[in-house]
Amino acid sequence: MNKNKGFTLIETIIGLFLISLIAIFLLPSLFSVYKNSLKIKNNSKILFDMQEVLEKSKKREIGDYEDIEDGFDIHTKVTSYNENLKYIEVKSSNYVLDVVVKK
Repeated sequence: MNKNKGFTLIETIIGLFLISLIAIFLLPSLFSVYKNSLKIKNNSKILFDMQEVLEKSKKREIGDYEDIEDGFDIHTKVTSYNENLKYIEVKSSNYVLDVVVKK
């Protein structure tokens, strides 16, 4: 009595084929999830860096400034709002932050 406890070559090939077929359909959607998570991560980094530049700009004089924080180009414009206040606008490629502070 010879009992076979393993898989045949045909069964193994069919199993590998089914696994690769599932992977073919699953990988593009996993890649798009990965790309979207990177985009969200970069957007949060840009906003955090813009906030840092905004805090630094509260001590700056009136004028235009260019900052590079973590590889992101951030343009800052400090203008006079009235005699006691100044308006600070921080721009990046997709976002704008602005605030009015005491001089």
